[in-house]
Amino acid sequence: MKLRIKEVAKAKGVDLQTLSKKLDITYQALNARMIGNPSMKVIQQIADVLEVSVFELIASDESTYHSYDENGNWMGIIKK
Repeated sequence: MKLRIKEVAKAKGVDLQTLSKKLDITYQALNARMIGNPSMKVIQQIADVLEVSVFELIASDESTYHSYDENGNWMGIIKK
C-alpha cells in the first residue's frame, strides 16, 4: 500500500508543516508516519484533517490515479 498524503495535501493547498500542526504532531512525526506503516486510525486522522476519504490517501496500484478538479476537490480514481 502506498500512501498519497503528500500529493493529497498539496492538491488541497496544505503544506506538510501545516498538516503536522493540525494533527498536533511534529513534522518529523508526520514524516515518519508517511514513510512508515501507519495504523488505519492514523490514516483516518490525516484524512479527517484534509477533509478527504481514507481511500483518497491510499494508492491502489500504478495503473490508476486520483483525479482532482481545479479547486483541489477529489473527483475519483481513474484507470490509465
